[in-house]
Amino acid sequence: MVDIAGKSQAEIEAAVQALPEDERNKLMAALSKGSDAVQTNRAKIAENEATLHELHQEVMLNKVKVYQARSQIEENRDLIMKNYASAFIGNRQMANQNTDDIFKNRVAILDALKVEGPVQENFRNTKYNEATIEYLENRSLLNNRVAKVNDKMSAANALLIEINDMIMTSNEEIVAFNAAQIETNKKLLEGILPDKATPEANAARIAENKARIDKISERCLKYNREKVDNVLESVKANRTHIEENAQKILERRAEIEKNRAAIAENAQKVAALLRG
Repeated sequence: MVDIAGKSQAEIEAAVQALPEDERNKLMAALSKGSDAVQTNRAKIAENEATLHELHQEVMLNKVKVYQARSQIEENRDLIMKNYASAFIGNRQMANQNTDDIFKNRVAILDALKVEGPVQENFRNTKYNEATIEYLENRSLLNNRVAKVNDKMSAANALLIEINDMIMTSNEEIVAFNAAQIETNKKLLEGILPDKATPEANAARIAENKARIDKISERCLKYNREKVDNVLESVKANRTHIEENAQKILERRAEIEKNRAAIAENAQKVAALLRG
């Protein structure tokens, strides 16, 4: 065995030459074998590095796409809530008020009707009942629809809670990942351990890196790209539907306002009838 600690290159070469021929040959063979392993590892490392450079573009493209999708999904959600407010808080309340005022006019008209004899009186009373039935029937149907919408909204809230749970789990994973990487940095700051830097250990790490690279590539190509592209298409289709709904809401509001004008006109006639 040649002790090379603290010796110059010339001293090391002299010590090697001083070895018996068989030991010198073994040493040179070992060095040659080690050099071949280093070169093989170096080539594989370079190949992994090139693949990682390409993979970086794929992963970052997916990152851009998933955050683009998230942004557009949230834009759609805000537009949906705008439509909800316009349709339910706006149009629904306006239309319901129109309903109340229509039947207020109906009762006032019936009150002002001049009736002669029991037959006409019965007619008017049946019309009172008919008006009440129509009002309550409409209200009952609306109550059922509101209840069904409530069920949908409750289910939507449950999904939002599930989404928040998923986001919180993802955040927890990020924090744990960062903590592990910080620990790796601490160990690297202590220097390279000899048993971690042998050609065999390097070869094992290279093989493990290659397997992990393949898994990332498969995830990017098979899952992320396909799924993200599908989500983006769905987001675009949703946006079209949302915009169509917004237009219908505006058109319906115009109809509600037209009805309101007719109700007001009838109210004036009812008032004149009551005065007469």
